[in-house]
Amino acid sequence: MLPKKINKRKEKLNYENTIITGPKRVGKTFLVFDFLKNFKGKYKYIDFADFREKDFNFDDIDLVVYDNYDFSAPIPPITTFIISEKNIDIKGFKKIELKGLDFEEFFSFENTTNINHCFDKFLRLGNFPRIFNEEYFRDEYLKETFELLPYNKEILAFFLTHIGEKFTLYQIYQILKRNYKLSKDSFYKTTNELLENRIIYEVNKFDSPKSPKKFFAYNFAFKNIMTNKKNILHTFENIIFLELNEKEVFYKDTLSFYLPNKELGILVLPFANEEIAIEKLKKVSDVKKVEIITISNEFEIKHKNFEVEVIPFWRWRFAE
Repeated sequence: MLPKKINKRKEKLNYENTIITGPKRVGKTFLVFDFLKNFKGKYKYIDFADFREKDFNFDDIDLVVYDNYDFSAPIPPITTFIISEKNIDIKGFKKIELKGLDFEEFFSFENTTNINHCFDKFLRLGNFPRIFNEEYFRDEYLKETFELLPYNKEILAFFLTHIGEKFTLYQIYQILKRNYKLSKDSFYKTTNELLENRIIYEVNKFDSPKSPKKFFAYNFAFKNIMTNKKNILHTFENIIFLELNEKEVFYKDTLSFYLPNKELGILVLPFANEEIAIEKLKKVSDVKKVEIITISNEFEIKHKNFEVEVIPFWRWRFAE
């Protein structure tokens, strides 16, 4: 069953001190102004990235919004929304860690009931909310966003180009320093910032933290502007990872993802048929269930050791 079209984000703001964090262009400021449309009191919006003089007089103000907050001004003793690209915490503040649109939100925003057409568009355009106004300039919009991200561009480009591939950080550093002047301290500092601020994510191999890691991006469409080499498997894995929204996600040699708390294995096989799926399952063990996620294929497989479900992405995503 498809979700009801609501054209709203799943994350909701209430009238309480709140930090909204997340990478650039995931919709943080939009979320605030969507709330303010129905706010009955008086509010003041202050953008700390604006060089113009700021007015910190809050007489008769019920709510203040601090965008791009840099701690250069005190937090007023009234209800405050703080927007930041950095993954910060402030005592007494509720925290919303905003991501880009998940597929259910994308489908809700998209003007279609054709699920396959919608997924094709999701795959091409990525998960920025504003893409609905920028569709015909999507590459330029992604390039502009990439340039605005305040990180070393060579390091960032490597991670965005190689989503879903397996590397140790040392291997990445060795590759980069062949072509760029780069210190080890600078590389690790930048990588830690990318991870901390959720520009990229790392997935460890289960029970083997020193093994190569898989890296994913907060918007899988960045890969489209980084390289002409397409890899639907890695892009599809990135999509699945973001949809999982789980705190403990690993991979195994035999599984794309493994969720130990649920004893659940996930095989991401975009164009799997029954023969391919059975061959992959021969190597899987120590799970209660395996979900094989395809782009559109669906068929039944019986396994003597665990439950198997082969399911197209849209049905997996909208399952109750």
